[in-house]
Amino acid sequence: MEGRRTLNFDVAAAGGAAPTEEALLSAEVDLARLGLEPVQIEKGQAGFWVQERLADGQTVRVPAQADLPAEARGQVRLTWRAPGPARAPRRVNLDMVERGSGGTIPFPAVQVLPDASDRVWVSHDNRNLLGYCYSGQYRKPFFYPVSGPSGRSVTRLGHPRDFGGGHDHHRSLWIEHENVNDVCFETEHLHFFAGTDSPLVGIGRIVHAGFLRQEDGPVYARLEMALDWVSHEGEVLLNEIRRVRVCPLAGGEQLIDFDLTFAPQVEVVTFGQSTFGILAARVAHSLEAGRGSGRILNARGALNEAGVHRQRAEWCDYAGPVSPNETNGIAILGHPENLHYPHTFHVRDDGWMCAAPFARHAKTVHGGESLRFRFRVYVHDGDSGARIATRYAEFAQPPAVSVSEGEGG
Repeated sequence: MEGRRTLNFDVAAAGGAAPTEEALLSAEVDLARLGLEPVQIEKGQAGFWVQERLADGQTVRVPAQADLPAEARGQVRLTWRAPGPARAPRRVNLDMVERGSGGTIPFPAVQVLPDASDRVWVSHDNRNLLGYCYSGQYRKPFFYPVSGPSGRSVTRLGHPRDFGGGHDHHRSLWIEHENVNDVCFETEHLHFFAGTDSPLVGIGRIVHAGFLRQEDGPVYARLEMALDWVSHEGEVLLNEIRRVRVCPLAGGEQLIDFDLTFAPQVEVVTFGQSTFGILAARVAHSLEAGRGSGRILNARGALNEAGVHRQRAEWCDYAGPVSPNETNGIAILGHPENLHYPHTFHVRDDGWMCAAPFARHAKTVHGGESLRFRFRVYVHDGDSGARIATRYAEFAQPPAVSVSEGEGG
């Protein structure tokens, strides 16, 4: 290992099933065990490869990405994609390369590329996977396009048949909530509630306050940003730290991980009961289950709006044709540690999909407390529910990895 001892990673099954090809695997290793200092990881002065012998006897070497977990000082977390079906028990060998040693450090093929128009791109091998638009001309940031394996976006901007602007806030993929202290952070037209018993008193803005991190890497790219949820009167109700990790998979698929932390900036914040929020998507017209040729499927096997709307499930998927010969889809997966899990999904045949943790219950959070949600968005080829279920299992119960010293697998 470029003059250092070899470490073995033994990978245990997740939820009773062996990790599949392209599963994300992670292990934490003491920096002292590697003879490294934190600054060497921060400055990219060390790179990592994992090597594994597959079930067919072939040996495959893939890059691992390093980061310093805030909750585990003195350790480095290494993440890599499982290269394929492996022998049992599964054993991976780690190789480390220090810059200037003559070895090859993995190239950061997944990159964050700032644009000139208040947008950044996440790109993999010169292909844009995801755009993040934070321009102040909009009331909330959003992600567009969300590129599927076909190269076309599986999402769109706005309802395809709403020409009056009632759904112009449906911008591809975004974070929202209809009622925070009776301020609406969902629709942008308060007159829709005129004459109703709605408690909403104004339309708020979710303001991109700044980036905290932009990270390239050989396995994933990461964005971290601070956002303020500002009332119609200019009062900051919430601060949100939004962490987004984008991991490309084979064939143009991708995983988009959302880690959202909300902290009140006033004495009390109440997320009102609503099916609008937290994570929402407006899918491409051709994916619609109504006027398009798509379908909706949830983890319980229910189909389309009639079976899925307002039902609780571990995940929900929207898939359909993106060309005459190609089917792509977008699935939202909720994490078991989320509040009110499994979530209710607010889903319509017209292309709307939302994971709604507060659909049945409100939640009050006090100053000094915080509320965290984790979601995974799986942008995929085809419409196989079994493949989505596998990705969900890997998210909900990631494989356990133990570390030992040795000479090989």
